[in-house]
Amino acid sequence: MNYDAKPMQPVDPGIDVSQNHYWTYHNLPTLLACKKPVTASKDEDLFIAVHQVCEISFHQMIIDLDRTLSAMRTGIDVTTGTIGDLAEACYFLKRVLQFWRTVNATMPILSDMRGFAEFRTALGPTSGFQSWQFRRIEIMSGIRKQYWTGGTADAAGNIHEAEKQFERYYGPDVATWFHSYTNHSLLAYVEKLTAIADGHSGDPRGWLDAHAQAGPLTRLIASYDRAQLAFHRAHLQLAVVQLTRVGVEVGTGGTSYKDYLAKYEAELAPLFPKLHPEGVAEAA
Repeated sequence: MNYDAKPMQPVDPGIDVSQNHYWTYHNLPTLLACKKPVTASKDEDLFIAVHQVCEISFHQMIIDLDRTLSAMRTGIDVTTGTIGDLAEACYFLKRVLQFWRTVNATMPILSDMRGFAEFRTALGPTSGFQSWQFRRIEIMSGIRKQYWTGGTADAAGNIHEAEKQFERYYGPDVATWFHSYTNHSLLAYVEKLTAIADGHSGDPRGWLDAHAQAGPLTRLIASYDRAQLAFHRAHLQLAVVQLTRVGVEVGTGGTSYKDYLAKYEAELAPLFPKLHPEGVAEAA
């Protein structure tokens, strides 16, 4: 991988970079003002901070996943059965993995939070169910169905307001992402790689793993798969701890959370089973 970095001019030619200081460049006043608890609970500050750390991480993950996928599209040619330079894809996917480690280390901070009951009712229908950035990451990863649809329905089949509003605001975006990433997701490129490997006699999985370009990338994708599953498991464990603490069986998004939060693992994981000869559960 050879990258020649050169100085770039500001997008806004009118900006005076001599006036940049740490607090202005990182826009700290605005960033910190984004945390607006609706009660006096200090634990609500923590609750917001943890989720904002995750969402900022998701934002950068989307940027770097797009760069990963673009590099994979360039380096994998099923038509000719060739695998080119995938170092660029590895470079960006490693960074995505580092952000997975960030969110997987950040979310459990809420496990021993004592004051959830102080602000839970003030959340209204607010729910992690509504994280559109996380949905986009899942689609970029390769999920091929909206497994969350109908997840908030009550015994009578009524959909909760949290899901209705998510569909209203982000339903069109979700449809666009499914279309855009149908043949341009991590799973789509893993399938292309395994199709190339299947053309080699003997041990296709061993051939793929030993390939100088494909091997390092598929091992990173297997780690990505485990990290994404770990996030789902951590979210479920957190919900069990905190909702048991306040004595409820339904999440703020209207879901029977134990069933809903287990759906990903039950129906979709692992996304890349051929990359986990040892079994994803044991490797997670």
